[in-house]
Amino acid sequence: MTMTVDQVSADVERLTRKLMTEDTDRPISPDDTFVELGLDSLKLVDLLGAAEVHFDMEVPDEEVGSFVRVRDLTDFVLRAR
Repeated sequence: MTMTVDQVSADVERLTRKLMTEDTDRPISPDDTFVELGLDSLKLVDLLGAAEVHFDMEVPDEEVGSFVRVRDLTDFVLRAR
């Protein structure tokens, strides 16, 4: 099934919001960094794990450090599918 950019973006936002502990109602922009959204490195690993399950894909270990902004994860999912 092909997902649109908007669908992937909305799903990434929802997965991210579930892991946010502060200001959980704030708007999430593709240019927001995960640090700005309150996700530390452990929560980022949790997010990537949730994304792997949700989107049925795998994030290679060497790629983990490349996810800085919400857009980075959205773009990765779109490339991986």
